[in-house]
Amino acid sequence: MSSSLAVSVAGLRGSRAAWAFGVLGVTWVAAVLFADGFDSLASFRYLVQTASFLGIVAIGQTLVVMMSGIDLSVSGVVALSAVVCAKVASGTGGGGASGIAVALLLCALVGAVNAAGVVWLRVPPMVMTLASGTILAGALLVYTDGSPSSAQVPLLNSLANDRVLGIPWAFVLWLALTAAAFWLLHLSRTGRYAFALGAGEDAARASGVPPASTAFIAYTACAVLAGVAGLVLLGFTGTSSLTMGNPYQLLSIASVVLGGTSILGGRGHLLGTVGGALLLTLLTALLTSWNLSEGVRQVVLGLLIIGLLLVYARERRT
Repeated sequence: MSSSLAVSVAGLRGSRAAWAFGVLGVTWVAAVLFADGFDSLASFRYLVQTASFLGIVAIGQTLVVMMSGIDLSVSGVVALSAVVCAKVASGTGGGGASGIAVALLLCALVGAVNAAGVVWLRVPPMVMTLASGTILAGALLVYTDGSPSSAQVPLLNSLANDRVLGIPWAFVLWLALTAAAFWLLHLSRTGRYAFALGAGEDAARASGVPPASTAFIAYTACAVLAGVAGLVLLGFTGTSSLTMGNPYQLLSIASVVLGGTSILGGRGHLLGTVGGALLLTLLTALLTSWNLSEGVRQVVLGLLIIGLLLVYARERRT
């Protein structure tokens, strides 16, 4: 186990994942020098706190992308988790434990359905997850009648807003989930299967890799992690809405790609996704501080993703 960990961490050095952290450092220095408010400890705390929401979603996206899949339903799952938890918590009047449990069970069910469609029905991952996300959006619209739901869940409020030793609990949760996912992806047999499927499904099948169980683990974990992010967001804002997960669909994929994982699967490092999520959060905050509109920010991030996708496609062909 220790030798596998050393090999995995060593693989980070000199990789595109390490490059993501380098760009993050340069961008932070530029933000401190050329923008107001980035040189304080409070701004750093807020950065890692808000990056945690994206980072948790991006962990699951990494698991799916590594096996040459993609999950376009994460935005709907984030909203599903927050809406259901808020509704159940406000209806029961308890501490929110039942709402959290019901929300995460439904998220796991969505992930399992996504995996079933990809594995057994042979629906392309992009089509399957986009369809399930669309169904979720419609179902939530019917369920809520388009109205936001408010709920105060003490556990989620504390998790999203409180600190331990000055560190936001949300960031601690992100690190803990990253450690668990790191073991799953880089140190477990399931992770080796995911890499093999991403490198070539036919060859992986011939080598005895079980695509069905690997897909079910990856897609279910991705949905549950998106659900956890939705719960923390509910604690952060105190309100759930149908659109609260929309930014995380594009940004979770961008975090994975910026972190050095090939969008085609089979290559990458989970720790790079951490750097990618921090980098995107910092870039968004920097563009916001310059009073750029939401549309301009989306254009900049979209162009960056397209450029990286072209680079990865060229590498795969050579």
